[in-house]
Amino acid sequence: MTRSSPRAARIRAALAGHQGDESEARSYLTDVNAGTRCVALGALDRIGSLTTSDLQSALKDVDGSVRRRALEIAAKRSDVEIDACLDDSDPGVAEAAAFAVGERTETTAVPSLIAMANNHEDALCRESAVAALGALATAGEVDRAAILMCLLAVMNDRPQIRRRAVLGLFQFDEAEAEEAIQGALADKDRQVRAIAGDLLGVMTD
Repeated sequence: MTRSSPRAARIRAALAGHQGDESEARSYLTDVNAGTRCVALGALDRIGSLTTSDLQSALKDVDGSVRRRALEIAAKRSDVEIDACLDDSDPGVAEAAAFAVGERTETTAVPSLIAMANNHEDALCRESAVAALGALATAGEVDRAAILMCLLAVMNDRPQIRRRAVLGLFQFDEAEAEEAIQGALADKDRQVRAIAGDLLGVMTD
């Protein structure tokens, strides 16, 4: 295993993060191997030396795995604009962006999340968007009516998305939300029924 091999580079980058060697970790941010660049991001984050500029550059990386890693880190920070990543051509990146904006309660992302929840061709993206909208439903100065309409609409989507929608609908007092949760007690998916039952405090089969 040579110094220049991807495996060796990833090991050195990871060790740099554990040893607090910022210079060594930073040297791998531009490595030719995407996996090594991902490790370098994590190493600098561990040290506390990952700058806003580092993250912004990583969010524009040519490799989707690097962009996803950057979003995982950005989910715990507010110094980098990530809303645009919701439109990433890589579904994995778009899904990670939806999770991140939900974690950061980015209310400005609500319209984009609604569009993703309603129209994205990737089911995981739709699920992540619905989960984020549920988290944002209680945030200040957010269009709750638009979120409610979206959550009600996706109750016709796949089971995993309906499960997320039920959890989001529980954040609303409106009659439409209560009716939808009641209706979920008879959903054809057992887990959807179980979630609705747990929220309403009733037994389901």
